[in-house]
Amino acid sequence: MKKEDIVFSDWHRWVFGMAPPSFTGEVALRALVLFLVMLVIIRLLGRRMKGQMSVSELAVVLTLGAIIAGPMQIPTAGLLPSVVVLVAVLAMHRLSNWLAFKYRAVELVQQGDLALLVRDGCLDLPALQRQALSQEQLFSQLRNQNIAQLGELRRVYFESNGRLSIYKLPAPQPGLSVLPRADAPPPAAEGPARGQRACATCGHVPAPADHAG
Repeated sequence: MKKEDIVFSDWHRWVFGMAPPSFTGEVALRALVLFLVMLVIIRLLGRRMKGQMSVSELAVVLTLGAIIAGPMQIPTAGLLPSVVVLVAVLAMHRLSNWLAFKYRAVELVQQGDLALLVRDGCLDLPALQRQALSQEQLFSQLRNQNIAQLGELRRVYFESNGRLSIYKLPAPQPGLSVLPRADAPPPAAEGPARGQRACATCGHVPAPADHAG
C-alpha cells in the first residue's frame, strides 16, 4: 500500500481493510474452522497443556497462535498450509516429549531443573539469584501457602513449572517473618522468637552461643 492510498476519512478501509465486505463472512468461517482444528491439536498435545505449562509448552502455544493469525484474516492465505503446519507442530511436540522421556539431558534442556530455595529455615541466596527470584516474590508465594515465617520450613523447592513444593518442619523453629515489613510479626512459635534476631537477608537465626561469642 502506498502512502497516498491511506486516507483518514476512508471508513471502508477502517472497517473492512482492503478486502471486500463479503470477506467478513469468510473470516468468521475461517476462524471457526481453525478453532475446531486447534481444539483437536491441543487435545492431542496432552493433558499438561490444560494445566500450568512449561517453557517448551508455552512456546508451542505461542507458535500455534502465530500460525493461525494470518490465514484467519488474510484473503490470499489458504487454510490447508496452516493445518499442515499445525500438524507438524503437534508431531514435533510429541517427538520432543518422547526424547525427554528417554533422555534426562533432553528433559533438562526442555523443562529445566528444580531449585532448592529454602533449607532448614534459611534462604539459599545464590539459588534465588540464579532463578531471578527476589526475596519478596518468594515471600508472597509463601504467604499464599499460609506460611508466616521461615522457621516453619524444612525444604522449599522451586519446580520447573514455576510452582513451589513446600515441606515443613515437624515443629516450627524461630525464623524470619515473611509478612510485609509494615505489618507486625506474628507472636511465639509462629514468628521470630522473642529476644532472638534473624538475618533479614538469608533468614539465619544465630544460636544462643553465637550471641554469647
